Amino acid sequence: MFKKILGSTVTSGLPSVKLLASIAVAVTITAVSAVSAQAADFPSKPITIIVPYGAGGGTDTTGRFLANEAEKYFSQPIAVVNRSGAGGTVGTTAAAAAKPDGYTLYFGASDALVTAPHSLKVPYTVDNFRGIVGVSYAPSSIAVRTDSPWKTLDDFLAEKGTDTIIDRGHSGVGGVHHTLLKSLFLETGIKFRDIPFQGGSKAIAALRGGHVDLIGGTPGSMMASVEAGEIRVLALSSAEQLDAFPGVPTFKEKGVDIVATVEWYLLAPKDTPDEVVAILEEAFMKAASSDEFKAFTVTRKQESLVRNAKDIMAKVKADSAFFGEVIKKK
Repeated sequence: MFKKILGSTVTSGLPSVKLLASIAVAVTITAVSAVSAQAADFPSKPITIIVPYGAGGGTDTTGRFLANEAEKYFSQPIAVVNRSGAGGTVGTTAAAAAKPDGYTLYFGASDALVTAPHSLKVPYTVDNFRGIVGVSYAPSSIAVRTDSPWKTLDDFLAEKGTDTIIDRGHSGVGGVHHTLLKSLFLETGIKFRDIPFQGGSKAIAALRGGHVDLIGGTPGSMMASVEAGEIRVLALSSAEQLDAFPGVPTFKEKGVDIVATVEWYLLAPKDTPDEVVAILEEAFMKAASSDEFKAFTVTRKQESLVRNAKDIMAKVKADSAFFGEVIKKK
């Protein structure tokens, strides 16, 4: 009820504006204090990193090596969990929906995050994440078995205008490698059947086993098979030839307008507190900058490039915009 006191209206039985304001401030202070306390104690339990592809592929092995290095800077273990399926979107969806407390992170390569939201119905975009660290990058490539009639990229491009139908494989629908394969086959007009797999390692196994004629993927993930004399890389999607792949041409120098790279990075759900992100960033930056991790990237034929939380998120968003435009055009 309202009462009139000395010409002023006040309330009876209702909280005053000052009281409400005080309560709001108290709640805010309590929430900030809780976050600060959480950060001061972080990590107080094991950290989980979701990898959205199967075990053994380039993203999985890179994520596991990074986790092993990062454990040196934490008092808790780091577990890597493979959540493969639907071109990496199953694991990416799980990571985007994870509790934003720093205990569930996402280690991915461009595919499922920067391309899938533009071509598939998925419940996330790059805006559902925030950066922790970027660790390396590599071009995409195409490869064939060593007994393939295509010894060079020129041999493959000569299929333009023929009746040959090529069974092409890749790590999943909507990913970087699938998108670049689409661009390659649309630009050249070469006929194909599209055969997606759940991860790069399965695509490589299918190529070795003769189940597909050609695959798209990072050349580093194929190195064991290349060194074993089982498959041959025909071309790279980098702007220039790389020292790691002497003699392997780029698409660009052969007149095919395809230039793009795959980035590897560690992200967290978007609402993860700044204080927790800072702790994670510091530790994982050290891990990615270690001599051991850099030596590992060399063995995987990746280019080491360590980016902080702000810079890797800017790169992820830029890549998303780039591939979004490519997908619209194709």
